Amino acid sequence: MLDVSQPAISRLVKDLERVLGFELFSRQGRQITPTIEGRMFFEEVETSHLGLDQLNQSAINIRDHKEGSLRIVTIPSVVTMFIGPILKAFNKAYPLVAVSLEVQPTQRVFEYLTSGQCDLGLSTLPMENPAVVSQPVLAGQSVCIFPKSHKLRRLKRVTPTDLSDEEFISYKSDSVYRHKVDRLFAKAKVRRSLRYEARTTDAICKLVATGIGVSIVGPSFAGLKLETGIEVRPFEPTLHGDLALLYLRNRESSRLINAFCETVIKTIRGGPRLN
Repeated sequence: MLDVSQPAISRLVKDLERVLGFELFSRQGRQITPTIEGRMFFEEVETSHLGLDQLNQSAINIRDHKEGSLRIVTIPSVVTMFIGPILKAFNKAYPLVAVSLEVQPTQRVFEYLTSGQCDLGLSTLPMENPAVVSQPVLAGQSVCIFPKSHKLRRLKRVTPTDLSDEEFISYKSDSVYRHKVDRLFAKAKVRRSLRYEARTTDAICKLVATGIGVSIVGPSFAGLKLETGIEVRPFEPTLHGDLALLYLRNRESSRLINAFCETVIKTIRGGPRLN
């Protein structure tokens, strides 16, 4: 089996016994049987050998990015709309990779990337910073949402003027998107009632569904339903917002990050509608 002659094996066994200081076999004529010490030593060698095999397999898994860990930061609306199918597809391809998911508002995604707390971001644009590379995945634009019984249902599209004096549900005051919407209404010189605000798109949709107000949310992506009990209309002037993968420009090359990016693109662009 070893392609080595019997006398050579005998010499190797004798040499090993001399180094160890005890006999591995009990010899009676041409018959040999393992000694108690020999059996004990074999068990230790077998354990070590299995450990070496495990190290070899771990190296293969790392090489083929089948095991490891990823830290992802994303925004609440992505969690609501996309993250389930993405993680399901990624887990199917890489079942040994652990994924840590951090959910933060858009303006904090950049902080988590640059501080090294996360490896990869999935958020809406724009996020303008030379240290961050953005890879657009899906284009979207803002929409007006309102309760099904609202008078706005008669319109094909909604403008700031149509929302004059309406009870308006805004994003929180530290939201970049909130300030963009507010600037549009200020430019149009349209007054709204601003008593309610919420952190996430999902929360705003739930408030609108109860009938307490209307809102402008975005970006909305084709094929997605926001919430039962509300209606949706295009909003003008258009506020575009792309969904993008984000990572540091000077990051170390990571096959695992690249694999996750490929999964995101394949799931969102090529997968079934996420209704």
